[in-house]
Amino acid sequence: MTDNAPNGSRSEGHAPRMKSLRHRLVLALALATGALWAAVGWWRVGVLQGELEAMLDERLVASAHMVASIVHQFQPAPAPAAPLVDTTTQQQPQLQQQLQSVIARDGVACEVSLVRSEVEVLPIARTGDAPAHSTLGAPGFGTITKGGKAWRTYVLQDGELRVATSDRLDLRAQLTQSAMRSLVLTFTVALAGVWLLVWLLVTRGLGPLARLQQELRQRQPQATEPVRAGQDVRELRPLVDSLNALLARARSAIEHERRWTADAAHELRTPLTAIKTQVQVAQLALATPGRDAVAHEALDAALQGIAHMHGTLEQLLQLARVEGAAGPEGEHSTPAAAIAQALERAVQQSRQRALHERGTAPAVQVHCQPPAQDPSWQRASIAVPAALLASAIGNLLDNALRHHAGDAPVECALALLPGNGGDVPGFVEITVRDHGPGLTEDECAQATRRFWRKGASSSTGSGLGLTIARRIAESGDGSLQLAPAQPGLQARLRWPLRQHPTP
Repeated sequence: MTDNAPNGSRSEGHAPRMKSLRHRLVLALALATGALWAAVGWWRVGVLQGELEAMLDERLVASAHMVASIVHQFQPAPAPAAPLVDTTTQQQPQLQQQLQSVIARDGVACEVSLVRSEVEVLPIARTGDAPAHSTLGAPGFGTITKGGKAWRTYVLQDGELRVATSDRLDLRAQLTQSAMRSLVLTFTVALAGVWLLVWLLVTRGLGPLARLQQELRQRQPQATEPVRAGQDVRELRPLVDSLNALLARARSAIEHERRWTADAAHELRTPLTAIKTQVQVAQLALATPGRDAVAHEALDAALQGIAHMHGTLEQLLQLARVEGAAGPEGEHSTPAAAIAQALERAVQQSRQRALHERGTAPAVQVHCQPPAQDPSWQRASIAVPAALLASAIGNLLDNALRHHAGDAPVECALALLPGNGGDVPGFVEITVRDHGPGLTEDECAQATRRFWRKGASSSTGSGLGLTIARRIAESGDGSLQLAPAQPGLQARLRWPLRQHPTP
């Protein structure tokens, strides 16, 4: 059967494999403990094997000395010329019996001989399983093979007396293997217990994470209250704080958009109502003979309302673009040398808009303070694109030209201010002042709110120009300050300069 499923269906079927943090932690700890225990066990097995061999050799030595002391008990103190063999030979059956009873308890084989000469060694007693002629070897430890079996021997020579004690190497190997199996089994059981304990502890340690997951799973989609689970865990506290900060920003953004929508709907409803009213008046006037002038006036008023609403929509779109910009700092900037050009362009565009809307445009006096002849100013910039900079200045000038009164020109000044000796080398300050009615201190604090207008019923503005200027200033770490100028209003934009290294 041919698979005709689309590519999207195939990609959905190959979902990324889920990774378990618990399994990874348990596996990492199990591998670490297993490697550590294996190293310790290997070292301990070698040490134990050496200690066991040493203990068995010490047993051979102790048994040989014990047998030698028993032989001396059967031998009275000899005369100076009396040979040792005379009395020992007489008591050989009793010595043989005593050796069988003593040596058999230690589990070692033993042979006792008398050395008559350098080449003649006379055995006088031997346990039943001891290898014959084991005393012929040199004193000390050695290995012999008798009857196809290897023996570990120790030969003790005390004067004419020679005692040899022996262990079978295969029995020794069995004893060593039994001890090793017991040790390995103990280590294995203990390691399995450690792994089980690691699993339980990791599961318990991840409990706060499971509770955080459960709380997030049970939350409603519209819930934006802070998360409580995990705040008492040091490792989870930064994650929970970041999550709560994200929820707070989301809550602020939702409230911001709700207010924005409500304000925009309220602001657009007024001109739409006025347009509807003027159109109805025009219809009634056209239906009545002789009232053409009233109809034309109503249509002109409707056109003005449409123009006002169009301007408001343009300002809303510009504000949305400014508030929606989230580029990294320094992605767009304006060099200090280009700020004056943006100012001149904003002045020209604002006067053209004033001529188009009202037929007259007050004069604008521009004053630019030339920067000091310092190369550092030429390498400085502000974190605002030139287009947004011109837009901010233009909104301030539009507001000033709209409310300006008298014969004095609107004043616009550009100044480069020195820094305070810190990380900021200086500031760019742009000041716009008109000679209109101005604002009070309280009104200046409210003027940058959306759709706020002094005497909104009679104002022709949209109430968004100062808001847009403030948002553009804040996007570059700057500020907008409004203050009464007596007469008029003074608006001051300020941005910190950023120094770029010399290439």
